[in-house]
Amino acid sequence: MSLIRAKTAHRMVFSATVIIFAVLCYLAFRKERERDWISYQREFLGLYKKILTEKIHTKGEGGNPADKGKWEKQLRELNAERPHLRQVFLPDANTRDLCTTCHTGIDNPLFVNAPEPFKAHPGKILEQHPAEKFGCTICHNGQGVGTTTQAAHGLEKTWFNPLIPDEYLQSTCLGCHETSYGLEGAEHIEAGRLAFSKYGCYACHNARSFENLPKFAPPFDGFKDKLADERWMLSWLRTPEKMRPKTIMPTFKLTDEELRDLTAFALSLDTAKEYPKADLSGASAKQGETLFTELGCRACHSASREEDSQTRRIPNLADAGVKLRADWVFEYLKDPKAYNPDTPMPKLDITEADRANLTAYLVTLKDNRAIVTSEKLTTKGSSKQNGEKLVQLLGCYGCHVVKSLEHAPIPGVAVTEVAKKALDELPFGNSTVPYTKWDWIYNKIKDTMIYETVDMPLKMPQYQHEEGELESLTIFYLYNDRFPLPEKYILAATPSQEQGRKGEWLVTDRNCRGCHMFEETTKPRIDQFIGLKTYVPPRLVGEGDKVQPQWAFQYLSKPVPMRPWLKMRMPTYSFTYEEVQRLIDYFSILAMSPADARVPYVLLPQKEEMPEIDIQMGEYRIVADKCMQCHPISLEAGLPEDVKLEDLSINLMLAKSRLRFEWMKNFMRNPDKYAGAGTKMPYVFYTPEGAPRVSDAEMWIDLVAKFMLVMDKIPEKPPEAETKPEDIVDWSEAEY
Repeated sequence: MSLIRAKTAHRMVFSATVIIFAVLCYLAFRKERERDWISYQREFLGLYKKILTEKIHTKGEGGNPADKGKWEKQLRELNAERPHLRQVFLPDANTRDLCTTCHTGIDNPLFVNAPEPFKAHPGKILEQHPAEKFGCTICHNGQGVGTTTQAAHGLEKTWFNPLIPDEYLQSTCLGCHETSYGLEGAEHIEAGRLAFSKYGCYACHNARSFENLPKFAPPFDGFKDKLADERWMLSWLRTPEKMRPKTIMPTFKLTDEELRDLTAFALSLDTAKEYPKADLSGASAKQGETLFTELGCRACHSASREEDSQTRRIPNLADAGVKLRADWVFEYLKDPKAYNPDTPMPKLDITEADRANLTAYLVTLKDNRAIVTSEKLTTKGSSKQNGEKLVQLLGCYGCHVVKSLEHAPIPGVAVTEVAKKALDELPFGNSTVPYTKWDWIYNKIKDTMIYETVDMPLKMPQYQHEEGELESLTIFYLYNDRFPLPEKYILAATPSQEQGRKGEWLVTDRNCRGCHMFEETTKPRIDQFIGLKTYVPPRLVGEGDKVQPQWAFQYLSKPVPMRPWLKMRMPTYSFTYEEVQRLIDYFSILAMSPADARVPYVLLPQKEEMPEIDIQMGEYRIVADKCMQCHPISLEAGLPEDVKLEDLSINLMLAKSRLRFEWMKNFMRNPDKYAGAGTKMPYVFYTPEGAPRVSDAEMWIDLVAKFMLVMDKIPEKPPEAETKPEDIVDWSEAEY
């Protein structure tokens, strides 16, 4: 009896086990059938069939039969399709992505306006990065093998790289691309790179493409010579932004004792330079104010608190009379690089009287006097030794040259180290910042002290960023490190990108855009203060098409006056050989027509190789059209009579060594296009609409350009009998 009971019990246990197993299998099968990706694919197939059916119907009503056949074939294939896992497997990149299992319309143009997850990938990014070759997670992060939304988007706590939000998506571009300069689709990370450069972040944080750059802030050992009052520095170190709105100098969290020690150390450093007393007895502050504009100083600097300087790095001079010693200003204007070899400030082409007048004007600027004179602290009783320790602790030597710390390591964490850090390696302190890497970086830049605790004091100063820069800098920092991928995935910078990036940095560092127009859409700052177009420095739009590279090299190395009747002159920047070459390469990259901006420039036939009749006809045209009325060839006899200074332009004799042959011809065809709207140059050979104004216009343009290539003396006026009145117009009286 007991045996029967035992067998019955075994059967019941077995039956129950089978039933439980069957139920579990059913539940597992049902759960699998109800997976997100299966329901998504079913929905996608239904939507796709609907779109194809509508297209077949449309094409059947007078449409293209070939298109109709294509849609019908796709519909038949679609009817046979069943939900299945789709994958991109890249073994060499250690990547297996199932993303297209749900994002089924990612490369289908019919789904451009479809809802997620069926929507086609926006933009043209897949043209260069097809999903079958690059997958999805290399750019987007997330967990490629996940088959649920939670898992696939990497939102599980154990996953290192969650899906990147759209606003930060460009942060992975520099994982494969060497540079974001000129990279289509990487505009946000490029804005971050520019902001990183603008604020001088590279002074404390190493970053790719920012290696070995010079210090951009004044050296510590010059403060003693230049400052008129130590209270200015004490006030400045306490609240730089209050003293000079939009300054690049950040605000440090300093105690009164630290302010005193830091100031005492900075003012203890001697340069051993002598600054003789400036004789300003005959100087005129009023004339100096006029010169401040006429010489182009306002292209960079402001003399008013209400008026920003061109960039944050350029000091606002509104408080120059409170801050600076007159003797120092007078000597500094003579040769800025003698004071600071790394300064971007050029050597001005001015007289000693000009320097005296400028100095007399600058020392009258007394903004911040109330702040400085009300400063209660002094350096009396302070510790220079503690000040030096503070300089090292705060990393002042990152921006400023401090001779005792010239070989100190860069003070901050490298950008690539931040990119490598896992989320649990980032200190959130006691903050309530959302627990994501992008939120950590964004808030750290926004408020540098937000993660400070009693046990973790922080020293990074606070910057005042402009709208949009926090997001751009976050994108630049987030994943700015080369990915561990095979070389075939890595794209080195092209020569144009590399030359463009280096040239752009140099143009920005020297503030060339303060005087010159580089893009049609952006006028130089100096235009605000000098109304006449012919009084401002020339625009450099299409400069690569315009000038011969050998001339540009000589001019940038040692500028000479091109329009000697003007007060404003090109200053001397003391560019190195490499810097001049960078600028020439940069101009060629920005050329309107790359074919016309080739380097090296091929010289055209010389005078002895040209038919004499061609030279004579070109000379005739220049005389007949009175070109020399505005383009004086010699100033030995003074300026041309009855001509306003604003109507004068550059010596025609310089064209043969300065201008490219094709540019000269293009300029004569369309002056406004090649010299900018508002140029004084009239339309001689064509109307603004392109209609010929003279017979054989192209022949005359070619002959005039050829003559200018060989012109070595003042053109002679032909006998009156040889002129052709119908072809001669007094262009000085013409309306244009």
